[in-house]
Amino acid sequence: MIPLFNDNSPLTWHIEAESLKQKKLLSLAEIRASVAGFAAFLLKQNTARKHPEIVALAFWFRQAHLAQITESMPTELTNKKVHRVFHIAPANVDTVFMYSVLLSVLCANQNIVRVSQRSGEVTWLLISLLKEYLKLPEGQVMANQVAVVDYEARQEQATEQLSNWCDLRVIWGGDQAIKAVTAIAPQTAQVCFPDRYSVALIQLDENSDINALASQFLTDLLPFTQQACSSPKAIYWLNTSQDIQQSFWDEVEKQLNATEHQFDISNKVEQQINFQYLAAAFGLTIENDDEQGTMSFARVQRVDVLGRCKVRYLTAEMLAAHTGNGLMLEQDVTSPDAIAFSAKLQTIACAPASLGIQGEYKRTTRLGASLEFDTVWDGIDLLQVFY
Repeated sequence: MIPLFNDNSPLTWHIEAESLKQKKLLSLAEIRASVAGFAAFLLKQNTARKHPEIVALAFWFRQAHLAQITESMPTELTNKKVHRVFHIAPANVDTVFMYSVLLSVLCANQNIVRVSQRSGEVTWLLISLLKEYLKLPEGQVMANQVAVVDYEARQEQATEQLSNWCDLRVIWGGDQAIKAVTAIAPQTAQVCFPDRYSVALIQLDENSDINALASQFLTDLLPFTQQACSSPKAIYWLNTSQDIQQSFWDEVEKQLNATEHQFDISNKVEQQINFQYLAAAFGLTIENDDEQGTMSFARVQRVDVLGRCKVRYLTAEMLAAHTGNGLMLEQDVTSPDAIAFSAKLQTIACAPASLGIQGEYKRTTRLGASLEFDTVWDGIDLLQVFY
């Protein structure tokens, strides 16, 4: 049954759970049409089109793409059990939870989404637009499958009741947040998307299209103020001269001056705080060009709102402790083997895309495509999990 809370409950239901009491199974075609309708609805909204991450979400769930990702699913879902899925959304990446919610909807499941009260403007806008869409005739199918609530993390009773209601929890968040939720109703099956870091591997020469590559780099970096797990935290420069690297950064700065973004003075402050922590904890150093080859502490160089720092070496521990906010670490390497690998490394964005990378990495992609979602995310096949 749907969790019940009294009038004094600290929960705020943005989309009520009452409709989830209905368990009418529909065809995949009906569900897919409703999800595609939501995508088309978003693209028509002036408020949504101002946010590239919402546009990307809507484009991903367009009719043509849904036909591709659901082609291996049964045409009819009449013999499928309706599963109940409890999604816990992250506070720092505004749209990522909606990908998993809509994929679960496509698998004919009922879904309750808990959003953080610390969520950003884009999350609240997206929820508001979803609520509006569910009132339309074409949104009625999804209206039987989605509810949205927010409450403080310390309200563990709410998490426990929702966890007992569901067949599966999907938790997006930091390691500590996931650990805390896992301790609540630990018998509940769950999939988790914890802290991860990602990097870029770039090799440029005099024939490289630096303008295009700078644009692709900013496409990976600017959304979510570098908080997304797939946003690169470091650049490994593969056999690339210092002059060409500087030309790249000059072009990045030029494009930043003409680009709208969410970075502000608070992000600059966070860059410095995180950099000082990394320097103190891990001894970030650069190699001087003097004859003695002595070592000195690295310093941040400004690239408009971004901060960059070339260091002598990078480790997985450094990158895992990197908090984003526009700080980019750099290392010169002669082989992709120098990339600091760990289980927390999620995405390697490559330029050119043809760079051959050996190893059991979770995900490699071209520069500029780091934030593009896939049904297999962080090594987890979501359609298989939800079906």
